[in-house]
Amino acid sequence: MLVELTKVEMVEGSPTISRVYVNPQHVVSVTEDNLAYHQLKEGLLKAGVHEQFSVSKVVVYDGGVSSNVLMIMGHPKGIQEKLNNKKQILRG
Repeated sequence: MLVELTKVEMVEGSPTISRVYVNPQHVVSVTEDNLAYHQLKEGLLKAGVHEQFSVSKVVVYDGGVSSNVLMIMGHPKGIQEKLNNKKQILRG
C-alpha cells in the first residue's frame, strides 16, 4: 500500500509543493531537516503554507545501488505515523 506525502523542492529559486506516493517498506530513514526548513520558510509562507510547518528528509531505497532523498513537509513523528498507518490519540 502506498502512502501519500507532501514533497517540497526548489525549482528555479522558489519552493514547489507536490504529492508523492511512497511504499512504506522502502523507507530507510526519516529525519528532521532544519537547514531545508530555513531555506524554504520564506517562500512557503508567501505561498500560504502555515507558519508552524516542519521539513523532514525521507530516504527511500529504490532497489538499486543508491537511495532517493526526498524533502517532505511534516515532522518525522507525523510522517512515521503515516507510514505505519497508525493514528495516535492525544491525551489531555
